[in-house]
Amino acid sequence: MEAGVSIIICTYNRATILQHCLQALLQQTALPTNVEIIVVDNASTDTTKHIVAAFQNKPITVRYVLETEQGSSAARNKGVAVSKYDWVCFMDDDGKAHPNFIERLLYIKNNYAFDGFGGMFFPWYLTPKPKWLPIQYGSMPQLLPQVGALQGKATVAGGICAFNKQKITEAGLFPTEVGMKGNKQGYAEEDVLQLNLLKNGGVIGFDPLWKMDHLVAPYKYKVSWHLRRAFAKGRDYQLTKMREPLPIGKRILIVVKTLLQIPYLILRFLPALLFKKGYYWQNYVLHVGSHPCKMAGKLLA
Repeated sequence: MEAGVSIIICTYNRATILQHCLQALLQQTALPTNVEIIVVDNASTDTTKHIVAAFQNKPITVRYVLETEQGSSAARNKGVAVSKYDWVCFMDDDGKAHPNFIERLLYIKNNYAFDGFGGMFFPWYLTPKPKWLPIQYGSMPQLLPQVGALQGKATVAGGICAFNKQKITEAGLFPTEVGMKGNKQGYAEEDVLQLNLLKNGGVIGFDPLWKMDHLVAPYKYKVSWHLRRAFAKGRDYQLTKMREPLPIGKRILIVVKTLLQIPYLILRFLPALLFKKGYYWQNYVLHVGSHPCKMAGKLLA
């Protein structure tokens, strides 16, 4: 296995967005020969293959790979399987790497004893941001003030992360029972992988200077998307953290507590809806509805 990094980008029916992602990776401060880009097409029906073809024969190798099994985990595992180098980097197809993305990626890989590490992402928009979305929406919290190892069971964001390929293979790679599958929302596959890596004695680091921009897509302007996201997170938390159905007594307790919380939430955030400037009905619906949706996901897992 050669020393270097394979940047794996999994995509499904987002050819136009993918074009932005690839363009940013080919406009870097460094384009070393021991880095490749692998685009794993998760059975798209758009022009994804043609978009990738347009970026081939560039200073950095860009490869197209097809994975017909639907799901981000299956696509990521396929990328690992076909990768050339001893490290793999995962980047979302709607991400735009900052100009020194590859340079910083190689610097951290070569100078720190991490088995995996992550970086920062910030929002970018195709269309004007709706007023009700908070200004900080789409920016991840800075996990550490400088480069260092995370403590406990802390994990890094799945949209910008890199791992030693042997270490994540030994950790079982990405679980296919959770995560995005086509247009179905799903989460937690990156967390499961990292927790398994930690159980094996691995070290996960964080670099606040390794950066990319992450698209806040127009579908995220809809309240319904955020409520479905809360449901999916509750469902996938139950599937990955607990790995067994909730006992009947626990289910009843969750239902009772949630039903009691709803009127409390309605009253708690009502003054903000009526009197707070810059607080919109969408914010109110999400403050009231997100927790019940998350609990519903847990119950129906």
